[in-house]
Amino acid sequence: MIVGHGIDAQMISHVADVTKRRPSFIDVILTPAERAVYNARKGKHQKEFLAGRFSIKEAYSKAIGTGIGTHARWQDIEVLPNESGQPVMVKHPKQGEANVHISISHTGDMVHSSVILEMATPQITEPHQLDVIDQAVISTRRPAWVEVSASAIAHNITAIRHLTGTKRFIAIVKANAYGHGLTQVVLAAQKANIDGFGVATIDEAIWLREFGIDLPIFILGVTPASYAVDLARYQLIPVVSSEAWLDELINNIPPEKQLVVSIGVDTGMGRIGIRQKDELARVVEKITTHQQLSLKGIGMHFATADQKDIAYYQKQLQNWHNLVDDLDLPADVWYHMANSATTLWHDQPTLDTVRVGAAMYGFNPSGNELATDKLIAALSLKAALVHVKQVAAGTSVSYGATYTTTQPEWIGTLPIGYADGYARQLQGMYGLLADGRRVEIIGRIAMDQLMVRLPEALPVGTVITLIGQAGQETITLEMLADRLGTIPYEVATSLAPRLPRKLVK
Repeated sequence: MIVGHGIDAQMISHVADVTKRRPSFIDVILTPAERAVYNARKGKHQKEFLAGRFSIKEAYSKAIGTGIGTHARWQDIEVLPNESGQPVMVKHPKQGEANVHISISHTGDMVHSSVILEMATPQITEPHQLDVIDQAVISTRRPAWVEVSASAIAHNITAIRHLTGTKRFIAIVKANAYGHGLTQVVLAAQKANIDGFGVATIDEAIWLREFGIDLPIFILGVTPASYAVDLARYQLIPVVSSEAWLDELINNIPPEKQLVVSIGVDTGMGRIGIRQKDELARVVEKITTHQQLSLKGIGMHFATADQKDIAYYQKQLQNWHNLVDDLDLPADVWYHMANSATTLWHDQPTLDTVRVGAAMYGFNPSGNELATDKLIAALSLKAALVHVKQVAAGTSVSYGATYTTTQPEWIGTLPIGYADGYARQLQGMYGLLADGRRVEIIGRIAMDQLMVRLPEALPVGTVITLIGQAGQETITLEMLADRLGTIPYEVATSLAPRLPRKLVK
């Protein structure tokens, strides 16, 4: 049932003029999270964003019938883009009482906003409504969260640039930025002056565009050629994985639209890409002679750059030269061959462009096989105690009674579990108090909670670090990966969307 409706319209130029006269107006209207998005945008996109947030908050205040004031202050209302780029009201005074549906539209110098308040219990009558309902809920009111260090990301980007001497840096932010949080990492990487972004899917790429990114965006996975309209509309760079795919793309290019592409070469990774020299030559010719196509890049992926044995690495490199060296490529093509492991442990196959994921986030792409001291981990996982109790000897803890005390102990409960990506197999691992003391995880890890043995009575709210540094101690992604028999990539990307991501210094 609809319980409120508010609309508003603002002139974008008028809001911009107010900002010139009163720069503090920006921080009056925007929350810190909104300000971070605003800072990432440029020119008219900044002005549209500010005017849109001003207008939608006015519309909300009209929907609840009070106007901006005691019942709805500017900072009480927060609107951020979701993973599809859609603006979503993530915080508002009627949270829990009403669901909010918003619309922000820009036309010329005007922004129009609409807010509809609906009774909180949704009535699902049509299957398509499930697409709206079935979205990951970020648990901002639960004391468990991921922190992402902007300074660590900046350090890692700078270190790799210096180590490789590369001309360009493509930041890989696929899979929710390797689990670190797409919004947070994009803001940090932009500030570090990277040259482009790389993603796995077209939807991730569209999110970046709608977030306000105007840098080149490379899609590393195969995009169905039927999405040529979207590729052209958002000016995205798909990978040409075969001549057949390219032919299908050409048949789907909208009239009078331009498409920029990158060629994938399979030198031995065995996933996607062109393997034959004659096919590769035909693909290059078709792209460079087609009036609606232009070639932005050509790349490959090393399969064993993170291993001590370099024989297969050298074989792939030779395959690359055999396939590519004789091609007639445009002078401004980006050669992107080096992944994180290549940047860290090999002479660079090209000084043109590196394509970096794991190393940008500061974890070792080889696990423990090859060492590096050049990186700083960007991710920390923390939770605060929500319950503390002392129990007698002989008390069992959690499912299956797999842990039983042998003496009186202080037990703390953390609101985080395997549904958050902290795996059930990590029973017996430990967290860190602020001074670096270890607190062992006891009993089975449940879906939403786990228990730790405390050294003494500690207050509710005490923060425990589960990944990251505290005092002189550190728990790394590599340590958890070793314990789980996997790789740090899987640990990081398994961290659930419901954990809030916070960008910190």
